[in-house]
Amino acid sequence: MKLIRAIIRPESTQRVIDALEKNGIYAMTRMNVTGRGKEMGITRGTVRYNEIPKEMLMMAVPDADAGKAIAAIETAARTGTRDTRNEGNAGDGKIFVTELAESYTIRTGAGENGAGQV
Repeated sequence: MKLIRAIIRPESTQRVIDALEKNGIYAMTRMNVTGRGKEMGITRGTVRYNEIPKEMLMMAVPDADAGKAIAAIETAARTGTRDTRNEGNAGDGKIFVTELAESYTIRTGAGENGAGQV
């Protein structure tokens, strides 16, 4: 299994959720976060904003679904022209993918790992 964390613009969140659902990915956690990337924040007039509001979506997906989840997030979160993979704007977001060794359902106590049920 993979744990996917996507940090995206708040205005992109619903587009990303809709794209994930179209690809059969429904379970996720949504969090309000703040941060900055390489751009080190933004300046508007004389005011400098060092931390920018973002949203983080976190989801555990089977290895077979990771590629389509990543593609859905990239496409839906990218601003500007979506005709080519290279277009978008600074601050569109970042996707982090890590291996997920195990997960457990609290209600049932059932465990799951990359090979299936424990």
